[in-house]
Amino acid sequence: MKKVIRILDFMENIMISLCAVLLCGIIVIIMYQIFARTLNISTSGTEELARYCYVLFVFLLWPIAANRGQDLRITVCFDLLGRRVRTILMGIFNLFMAGFSVMFCYSIYLNIQNSIKNQTVLPSNVWLQLSVIQIIVMAGLVLTLVANVVRAIRLFAGEATVYTQKEENEMEMANEAMKIAAETKGGDGA
Repeated sequence: MKKVIRILDFMENIMISLCAVLLCGIIVIIMYQIFARTLNISTSGTEELARYCYVLFVFLLWPIAANRGQDLRITVCFDLLGRRVRTILMGIFNLFMAGFSVMFCYSIYLNIQNSIKNQTVLPSNVWLQLSVIQIIVMAGLVLTLVANVVRAIRLFAGEATVYTQKEENEMEMANEAMKIAAETKGGDGA
């Protein structure tokens, strides 16, 4: 089991690195657009390319957020609930999101079939088939589906816990204090 977790962590790190590259790409594209517009140079397709980089960024990070339990929630209301109720609600939410992913996967599957059949290209980037973007989005959705189901199972089995914002903050501060203590202790011996 530990080997599987290490492999999943490695895959998550690759996805996070890929998303960092996409984010840098978005920044470069936007900076190029600003520079080109300042010089009155026409830029065709750069906005659309930045938009698709953003779409890929979101759909590749969504499964990681779901797996780590970093979904959006209204903490003001959510934190008022007891631990058991929070866990059950988050498990139900993860199952709901898995169902959403199934519907979205089916819809995008139909769109992929259509795009391949009609050989649809992006309107201003004729070198990129729309189906390529759709396939990557579908892969992200399948990973999101799996992550949400696994997270729900872990929540209902008691292997995962949903912490309040205060508890998360306290754990983060305790971890930072331990890091500082370890660095200080390591620095004394040098």
